[in-house]
Amino acid sequence: MATALIHLDPKQKARLARRAKKRGRSFSQEVRNAVDLYLEIPPKTEDELALLARAANESAKRSIKRLDEAIAYVDAVLKSIRKSK
Repeated sequence: MATALIHLDPKQKARLARRAKKRGRSFSQEVRNAVDLYLEIPPKTEDELALLARAANESAKRSIKRLDEAIAYVDAVLKSIRKSK
């Protein structure tokens, strides 16, 4: 096997170490599996996934906005009820 030096941020390293331990594998094996998975994704699919991720993000933003509006409405109704008591 070839050796490679990679730089991970501490959170990435910790997450990979936890996953490897949970699966009963070495840290290196878990990194190799992650690289294999990444390399199996065709570039065209990568672009499609990026579009899907953007669409999901926009949908989440819309949902959060609607939830914020609903919370504001409920707060106003509750405030009105409390004042009338």
